[in-house]
Amino acid sequence: MKYSEWNNLSDDEKKNTHWRHHPRIRIATIFSILFALVFVAFMLRVLQNRRVHVNRKPNAKEAFAIAKVFVNDRIKQSGTANFPKNDFHSDIDTANNHYHILSTVDAQDSTGHTIKSAWQVNLSYTGGDWADRKSWRLEDVKIVKQ
Repeated sequence: MKYSEWNNLSDDEKKNTHWRHHPRIRIATIFSILFALVFVAFMLRVLQNRRVHVNRKPNAKEAFAIAKVFVNDRIKQSGTANFPKNDFHSDIDTANNHYHILSTVDAQDSTGHTIKSAWQVNLSYTGGDWADRKSWRLEDVKIVKQ
């Protein structure tokens, strides 16, 4: 119902008309639906970009996390690799984006025995999302059995 039609109704007709047919209710419903759609679209965009690490250089823990990925690629049985949580040493040159990470890994060899190995990784950060391995250039990986 339009406002012009609503204004032409008598008071009794206005009282007997269902509240959903009031012009304000219809406009409010339309705007509520539009707001809900815009809000859902906005939230989907926000949730889609929840892993954004761009526009800053990675810290030592982030470099350690990506270094473990590169070391895991070099281990024969990578499914058995057990890395320490925070036991690592890092040397970071933020001016040149060079990262030198040292740590250990426990992994099984081809005979099934668990062997502790020390490893060191030299990386260069090329920019972008630090969690993406394409944002790094692997310079050197050394894994030494202890």
